[in-house]
Amino acid sequence: MSAAYTRQVVMVRASAVRWASDDFPGWIEVSVHDARGQDHRIVEKASVLSPQNITADAAFPIELWIEAAADDIAGDEVVVTLSHEVETMGGRRSLVLSSADVLPS
Repeated sequence: MSAAYTRQVVMVRASAVRWASDDFPGWIEVSVHDARGQDHRIVEKASVLSPQNITADAAFPIELWIEAAADDIAGDEVVVTLSHEVETMGGRRSLVLSSADVLPS
């Protein structure tokens, strides 16, 4: 018999780098750096990525923490899957991040 498989909700360090669009409800571009130093960009509704009230006149960059899921955050690297069907501009939903950039929710 195998143990139940559950994913842990985590928060991933990110940086909102610019206001991307005024289309409702407002879109931001976010940068997430993976464990190898590669920059991954996400363009998504501000309200999906953060509970902060980020607007077009905000002073960018803004550090924020975005929701993801992970199997285990005990090692130096963590594989996370972005929540809310969010994906990078390169079409990735899963990223390998440094454990220093991932916090339990």
